[in-house]
Amino acid sequence: MAKILFVDERPAMSERAMDKLRDFSSVVLPDGVSAQTLFEEIRDAKYLVSGAYRITAEHIRAAQRLKCILIPGAGTEHVDVVYAHEQGIYVVNAPGANSIAVAEQAIALMLAVGRSIPQTYAGVRAGEWVDDGIRARVEGTELTSQTLGLIGLGNIGTRVAQYAKGFDMEVLCCTRRPSPERERTAGVKFAPINELMQEADFVVICAALTSETKGLVGEEQIALMKKDAYLINVARAAIVDNVALYKALKDKTIAGAGLDVLEKEPPGDKHPFFELDNVVVTPHLGSRTKGAIDRASMMIANEILRVEAGEKPIHWVCE
Repeated sequence: MAKILFVDERPAMSERAMDKLRDFSSVVLPDGVSAQTLFEEIRDAKYLVSGAYRITAEHIRAAQRLKCILIPGAGTEHVDVVYAHEQGIYVVNAPGANSIAVAEQAIALMLAVGRSIPQTYAGVRAGEWVDDGIRARVEGTELTSQTLGLIGLGNIGTRVAQYAKGFDMEVLCCTRRPSPERERTAGVKFAPINELMQEADFVVICAALTSETKGLVGEEQIALMKKDAYLINVARAAIVDNVALYKALKDKTIAGAGLDVLEKEPPGDKHPFFELDNVVVTPHLGSRTKGAIDRASMMIANEILRVEAGEKPIHWVCE
């Protein structure tokens, strides 16, 4: 019986996906599993499913029966894809499975920071209400008719643009593959990143982390933002210079930020962003919806069945 090793509990697999894999031996390791336990379990695994746990060349060398590494999401930066390919091991992801969930999270963060929803709720719980209290301190920002600056136009970015149109927002976009056809289809206007940073009322980052996008939004770009603009990151923290972002937020040279990702996760309770009253941080849960989990896990289950039948996977990551 072929063994599937799940090296972290989250993202979970849906029940109907696991039912499709009932003829396999499935081992689910808890989050924070020791390195020794992982190396013991990986030796005889044919399929390895990792949502976030870093899979190195050392792990791959230890997995003597490994045929396929599967990622229930789009990001592959935690897997040594190049070494896996050199060893003839498939690396498979689930592109698009979480695009609805993450795009909705981006919109939710835009509303949360623009209307100070977590802060005002905390004020209400503390007994504030009247006009000389929290109502006097907060003046919200509407999304309608504002300019959205979108960094990345993949599955997630395309949906964010679509949802933004529902608020009658103008959408500027910076992407590595601009074309008149994509511009027309997505209903966006392509712009260089510096122009986008200057013009946008909300900057939303939803690009994949690559060597090209790492540090893309640096001190120079953040300094170009309007004083009343907001930065939203639902992609990867390393795309942004977070030291520069912290300074801009602390000095109030930008209005605020909504972050679903941090450079260190989990961050503990002493992260500098937590000192600020113009930041909303969520614990990297943009893709944690029932729908996204089911779509991703069904894609993973079908890919395992496909490879087990001797076929090539559909979503084979070729880098």
